[in-house]
Amino acid sequence: MNKRLNEFLSLSADLTGFDRLEIMGTGVMAEYLEVLDQAVSVAVVDRLLAVHAGLSDSADRTQGLSDQILDDEQLGPLARNLLVLWYTGAWQPLGSGGPSAGQPGQESPRIVSPAAYMAGLQWRTVAAHPAGALPPGFGSWSYPPLGAFA
Repeated sequence: MNKRLNEFLSLSADLTGFDRLEIMGTGVMAEYLEVLDQAVSVAVVDRLLAVHAGLSDSADRTQGLSDQILDDEQLGPLARNLLVLWYTGAWQPLGSGGPSAGQPGQESPRIVSPAAYMAGLQWRTVAAHPAGALPPGFGSWSYPPLGAFA
């Protein structure tokens, strides 16, 4: 894995709360990095990765993620969209003032790909299957999702 993809993996794990292995297991990591590169520019994404790489590995890493990335005028909207992308497989427009303003094809929400929809972390979070994508088995609808009443 190249250095840039490795840093994207680390950023994604920190943003989502899932560990690196779970993020890699989705199979959409490289696709999502490409989505970001196309939505804004490689330079903006590289800035996001560099700021994240510069965060300390101490207990205040979460605070640094908030202060230096999520609260930043340019990086914040991009990082929040990345978070939504990981959970839903959908890219959301960044708005007229966002870093993708004026980028063709970025004006409306879209599901990135069928694989992105199925890999959405929302399904793992609620212990469910993506509707219409993975057959859970005949009659499985009659049982509550795992952990639903725990």
